[in-house]
Amino acid sequence: DKPIEVYIAFYRSIQSSVSKKEHDRRANHEHMPIKKPDTDNYIKSILDALNKVLWADDNLIVHIDAYKYYDDDPRIEINVREWNKNV
Repeated sequence: DKPIEVYIAFYRSIQSSVSKKEHDRRANHEHMPIKKPDTDNYIKSILDALNKVLWADDNLIVHIDAYKYYDDDPRIEINVREWNKNV
């Protein structure tokens, strides 16, 4: 019943077709994914999927930070905490 903040990082796989130099740029997060799917589509999917799992309803979320990166280890990292107006 308390407001929460959600921090999400989406790590997309690095395509095997890119050069080694470009692979290194992506792995070091120097080159960010600007292709579809859009970050907001990722966010919506995650928030809907986690309703009644991590929170009662996503209307409790008052702040969201989300990023998408390339990485050799594709994954989604989610950090949820009670909203703190002083941070």
